[in-house]
Amino acid sequence: MPRFQLAVPDYVSRCATNQPLRFIVDASKGDAVAIGGGPKRTGRFTTDVYLRTNAAVPVRVTGNGRESTHHVRCLPQDFPQWTVHRHRRPQAQWYVLTPAGQHSDGYVAIFDTRGVPVWWMHSSWYAPWDGKLLPDGNLMWSRIFGTDFGVDPRGGVEEHALDGRLLRVLQTHGTPTDFHDAERMPNGNYLLDSYVRRADVNLTRFGGPKHATVYDAEIQELTPEGKRVWSWNSKKHIGLSENTWWKQDRRPPDERRYDAVHINSMEPDGDGIIVSARFLDAVFRIDMKTKRITWKLGGTRRPESLTVKNDPLGSRPFGGQHDARLYGDHTLTVYDNGAAPAQHEVRPPRAVRYRIDTTQRTATLLESVSDRAVPRSGWGGGARKLAGGDWVVYWGGTTRMTERTPSNRGVLEIKFRGDRFGYRAFPIPRGRLTAQQLRTAMDAVVRTNREDISSSTAGGR
Repeated sequence: MPRFQLAVPDYVSRCATNQPLRFIVDASKGDAVAIGGGPKRTGRFTTDVYLRTNAAVPVRVTGNGRESTHHVRCLPQDFPQWTVHRHRRPQAQWYVLTPAGQHSDGYVAIFDTRGVPVWWMHSSWYAPWDGKLLPDGNLMWSRIFGTDFGVDPRGGVEEHALDGRLLRVLQTHGTPTDFHDAERMPNGNYLLDSYVRRADVNLTRFGGPKHATVYDAEIQELTPEGKRVWSWNSKKHIGLSENTWWKQDRRPPDERRYDAVHINSMEPDGDGIIVSARFLDAVFRIDMKTKRITWKLGGTRRPESLTVKNDPLGSRPFGGQHDARLYGDHTLTVYDNGAAPAQHEVRPPRAVRYRIDTTQRTATLLESVSDRAVPRSGWGGGARKLAGGDWVVYWGGTTRMTERTPSNRGVLEIKFRGDRFGYRAFPIPRGRLTAQQLRTAMDAVVRTNREDISSSTAGGR
């Protein structure tokens, strides 16, 4: 735990089993300090507090006629280590992160703007992935089991209340559930994606085998009860020639799984859905009624393609991009990994914003930010634009999340150590959640023994 600062309300400390959390207090300048339920004391003193993992103790400080309460919570020993650098006041209030990497376990956590985790839950049988806050205050995330796309039948999407209660597990029908994205729609239903196996596909013209196993992308709309009410499959709408990544599967021939599209984000857009497809190097929009593609940004040319303006990378600006998001001003943000094999080079990633004009059929680049500390980004990642103008970017394939100004100046950096990679960062604007809500919810998680997600979700629905 760092040295105490009066302006900091929340702290964490890694607590060892059967060992107390020791407070060394110097209140010799007229202040008074109370640890837990103990009395207010002045001067120098030491107090030991025994806490179970994930529990917290309040610290009340009185000075100059004012009293402030601070909270110290016991962090699990296996919670990933991280570093924080804060350069100026962030515009977000919280960040949902899932430091898990290629492990079969991990955490979903909510960090404050000083880089302190105030809320978290653990899973010991899968890695939480793509955590996000829903409009009603619940949290949702996917399960990942170390595969590069969703072919594990245990896959699913979980929704939890802040107090840890499992509200629902959603899984696609007839296919394994992918982990790259899940979104709640304005009508209360959910968008999930999956992969449908297609056997004996001739890929020789793309450098592949004559009898390949190909996986087509499928999007399903499910009700809160899990009933499928709509679906879309890429097989009838996207040609195999639009995939620019066919030669990327380096497994032995009898183990190869050829991913035709590789969806990694879905964004509701009125009567349509905006989709990011990594292996097309493109973002496109589906009309939900006709199921046709109405526009396409990047990738190979087709009649629906938009004309790209002001982007130095021209008509094919993306390289394995992720996280296409639409905003109320009709602009679109994308995390561009810069990792397209079709471009025969790997370039630094960037977060970009375009104005989409469906009448003029154009996509005009408005801004772009990058990070000199991230020269390459092979997979994953996300970029979100805040109302105040800042960017929150998780630099895919790295351990680094940053908030940056529109002029690309650093605001906040949270970096995990070791191999605990994340996928995206979900920023929570100010006013959506209070610190007390998170503390109360975390206390309920501890009180009801819901610290490990596995206890209530093993086996799926």
